[in-house]
Amino acid sequence: MSVTPDTSATADGAPESLPGSNSLAHPWSLDLGLPDFAAVRHEDVEPAVRVGMAQQRAEWEAIASNADRPTIANTIEALQRAGELLDRALTVLFTLTSTTDCPDLDALEERLGPDLSSHYDAFRLDPRIYGRYKALDDLVSAARDAGTEPVDADGAVIDSETARLIRLGVEDLERQGVALAGADADRLREINARLATLSTKVGTHIADAMHEADVANFTQTPALATTVPHEARVALLERAKGRNLSGEHDTRALILEEVALRAERARLLGYEHHAALVASESAARTTPAVTAMLAQLTAPAMANARRDAEVYAARMAADPETLPGEEFGAADWSRYEEAERKERFGVDDAVLAPYLELSRVVEDGVFMAANRLYGITFHERPDLAEHMYDPDMRVWEVHDGEGRDAPLLGLFVGDYYARKGKEGGAWMNNLVDQSHLLSRRPVIINCLNITRPESGPTLLTWDNVITAFHEFGHALHGLFADTRWPSESGTSVPRDVVEFPSQVNEKWALHPEVLASYAKHVDTGEPLPAELAEQLRSQGAFGKGYATTEYLGATLIDQHWHTLAPEDVPTDPEQVEPFEHAALAEEGIDDALVPPRYRTTYFQHAFAGGYSAAYYAYIWSEVMDADATEWFRTDGEGAEDGDLGLNREAGERFRREFLSRGDSRDPAESYRAFTGRDPEIGPLLRRRGLA
Repeated sequence: MSVTPDTSATADGAPESLPGSNSLAHPWSLDLGLPDFAAVRHEDVEPAVRVGMAQQRAEWEAIASNADRPTIANTIEALQRAGELLDRALTVLFTLTSTTDCPDLDALEERLGPDLSSHYDAFRLDPRIYGRYKALDDLVSAARDAGTEPVDADGAVIDSETARLIRLGVEDLERQGVALAGADADRLREINARLATLSTKVGTHIADAMHEADVANFTQTPALATTVPHEARVALLERAKGRNLSGEHDTRALILEEVALRAERARLLGYEHHAALVASESAARTTPAVTAMLAQLTAPAMANARRDAEVYAARMAADPETLPGEEFGAADWSRYEEAERKERFGVDDAVLAPYLELSRVVEDGVFMAANRLYGITFHERPDLAEHMYDPDMRVWEVHDGEGRDAPLLGLFVGDYYARKGKEGGAWMNNLVDQSHLLSRRPVIINCLNITRPESGPTLLTWDNVITAFHEFGHALHGLFADTRWPSESGTSVPRDVVEFPSQVNEKWALHPEVLASYAKHVDTGEPLPAELAEQLRSQGAFGKGYATTEYLGATLIDQHWHTLAPEDVPTDPEQVEPFEHAALAEEGIDDALVPPRYRTTYFQHAFAGGYSAAYYAYIWSEVMDADATEWFRTDGEGAEDGDLGLNREAGERFRREFLSRGDSRDPAESYRAFTGRDPEIGPLLRRRGLA
């Protein structure tokens, strides 16, 4: 039977419904459910979240207490439909707290953390919900053993996509502790609630300290490349490295508490440590698999970095600006690497910037490559942009074919500029998830942190360009989603797979046709000189020794913290820096020469961003990316007549077999269907100069 949610069964004394005057009370009326951020009143958010939680709890209770046999309709469909108001309210809350200066909503997010954790624990720890999933999973298994088609009590066939959703649901509930009872279950709820608070606090402190220090979100802030003299570079690096180590934004005690609680939770759930728990739901599957992969990279990457350091030290010694007694160190790396790059390849950010104007990069580069590969077109909607939270934002319709008469695929929102209160880095989010069940098409946002000039055009660094292509790779993963269930849609894949499409999309920035399309002088319209384009492409593994080592440093810090047993977690904040240094030294990384990309205290990914024990995901995904890039570039595979894979046949295959699938099929199976093989690490080692 179908379930009618009992919205009168509220929790925590929350009202049954929102007044119609609440700006979040009704589904958005803008195209495809685009949130009307301009209409949102901050005071409306908390009531919407609390009523949304109460309504979803009532929906879950109706499903859990249903006396009928579990079916796709009364269990899976009902669960996937539940929580519409809460999803709408949280999308607004989390978008605004990550992109705008809103202390009131930051405080609300922190205040709501424990309540949201408790809310989701009500689902994750409900044995009745688990029993319904398990009954359907057993039905599928029995049918497979008998060689028959699985059919539920309503006579509905359980297709492979739904069977996978059910199996993953069983595994996730088991992993989340549904088997726990009594004091153990109570303790798990306490841990989850506290971790929710800590994560929000740490994230707010990291963002505030970054803005106060006026540095980038990572250690090697870009200004180091142009700062003189040496002592000023040292001071700048120390300011970047010293964030969150003292004062009102000190995160050390909070992070130690996070690490300890994660370790305790893992033990409660039957795992050796938190990293093992995280790996169990990833493509890697085990911590030893992650460790083995990282071990293949660390020593050669550090060796390459040391060789490069000798070259840059010689450059610094010959520099007339170097004073007696000044020696090359981490603070000098960016300056002399860029000098070496310019001498060897004739390119640096100052030379390239006039050819890299933001709008042209996006529309004639990022969009152009997507059009050539997938046939999609983009049509700007300034009327929708008026409803966003910042006047510089842009919105495009994405059509699945040429012109506005082609089917509407989704909406793409661009939030490209840095602003006070915005988190550092860049990211993609779904504002609306694609789902055939819910008849929803995707609405996707990319957020970058480009400094807006006081006047004139916005000129980018090459790193900005790569970031724009990278984040749009995530956007394509969301836009091309073609699944029934919203929880399997688009980027809802394991952490160590989610970066694969974005990394693949980076490669198109340097494709000759794409580069020629967008790299034109901002004043004259002249194309980037052919020799500069060739020099840009010829850099190969230049600079990869440092880049790989600083990434691995952060990854290994993440792994070391999250492989600790509860009793081994330090308790004194003063132990954080020595622990970090010792972990890197143990792995053979000289952090005085190559500091980690993120130090513990400002490691957003690991302690406030959902990548705890999973920062390795970028390099794991890059194994697939490097292998797939060779597929695209090889004639007879992705390439046609030397076009390096920039063609519709290759793009459609990638879209059909991987991008559209989300987690409706095992990503490893999707990769094999796309390239015809399992990925190998060799292409990655060659790309990064580690072979």
